[in-house]
Amino acid sequence: MRGRTIVEQIDHDGNTYMDVDISLSAKGLFEVLKTYFPDIRKDNGMITGNFKDRPYSIRVKNITYLGIPHPVFKKRIQISGDLKNFYKDSLSRGMTPLLLGIYTRDDLTLFCDFNIEDFVAKKSNNSSAHVYTEDLSFAAEDGIFQKTDYRGNHITVFRPDCAETFLSEKFGLEAESQEASADEDSAFNILDYFTGLPSPAPGAAPAFLGTMPDEIVDIFRDFFLGLPSRWEGIDCYKEMIADNYRNKYQPEWAGFYLEYRFEKYLKENSLEHLIRYEQNKKKNGIDLDLYFPTLMDYGDLKAHSDYSKGIQGNDWNTIFGILGQTDYEHHIYYIICEHATYKDSEYGYETTQFWNRAQGKSNLMSYQKRMKHHVVLTKMHILDINNSNKHFLSMFRQGVNSNGKLREPKIMIDHDMISKFSICDVTI
Repeated sequence: MRGRTIVEQIDHDGNTYMDVDISLSAKGLFEVLKTYFPDIRKDNGMITGNFKDRPYSIRVKNITYLGIPHPVFKKRIQISGDLKNFYKDSLSRGMTPLLLGIYTRDDLTLFCDFNIEDFVAKKSNNSSAHVYTEDLSFAAEDGIFQKTDYRGNHITVFRPDCAETFLSEKFGLEAESQEASADEDSAFNILDYFTGLPSPAPGAAPAFLGTMPDEIVDIFRDFFLGLPSRWEGIDCYKEMIADNYRNKYQPEWAGFYLEYRFEKYLKENSLEHLIRYEQNKKKNGIDLDLYFPTLMDYGDLKAHSDYSKGIQGNDWNTIFGILGQTDYEHHIYYIICEHATYKDSEYGYETTQFWNRAQGKSNLMSYQKRMKHHVVLTKMHILDINNSNKHFLSMFRQGVNSNGKLREPKIMIDHDMISKFSICDVTI
């Protein structure tokens, strides 16, 4: 059944377009489950299954638009009033209850697991569980996307080919496997893992206690205000190629061009005693690219499309490991370059073809669906993540490793939570 309202939809590559929703009948929903989930059957009016001797039950609904006047990117499943009874009945029969939504297009099927415990304690009459089209896009592109927002609501969106990965994680099989093969040397000294940066002497403390001083804030302010507001993909590639920049051929050019310009700015203005650009890709290394010697703290540069619902950050365990150090009160600084994004598909794939030709590729349309043509800078934010606001962070896991297991969790800052972290905002 087709809906009536034209809203955001996702294709099989994760691209967004406008169309009406598609809903399946109860029979259609059951047939989809039978196709992709193990041992699905109906048992006394309940949909049940079994995965590696773990019995489970499913309450399934269509994922559709939340409704006017809500934004076109908000979707939901409707939660019926008997959810609590379904939950209790499932547990009494020794089953793990799942609350699933199914998103359907002609060329795409996606599942979304809404953590049922987040809803059984709530009044469920005429209520709904929400998911964004951006969440669906991440799953369509990478197979599986999981997030826990700052309110504690937990969802996992996944393609049919990742159903087993989802079930393994849901039943704790992934955790059991990780514990069996865990390295005993996982603990690390924060400063030891940053290339060229020695651990501080016992009792050492940063020159500036507390938040970032104005001297460093002004460096970022001056840098961003000195940049051209419009970046053309081809021009940025040409500049990085001419300078033989190490990341000159990265497909997500905007973020790497930002890093390229900032590295040059630090060197040309002799500012590396205040901000160093460092990278450490070693195992257990710190995946933060900026170090502030006078603050003895870390940070990162992030290019962020203004249509995105959240800023994707770094490794969750790294962030909380740094904040958990007790030698002094640590801060982690995110420098956010917010921009409007214009897709290359709207400009005849000019940047795509240039990028492929520059590398001598025979397929001139490689990466065509995701390539940016140009971006227009809009804002700069300096975000201070610390122990007093870390509870406003969300968590996400996106994609799977070569062993089929979910990648490690990372932090996310929801767009409506930026104000909880911001210490400086500049319109560019």
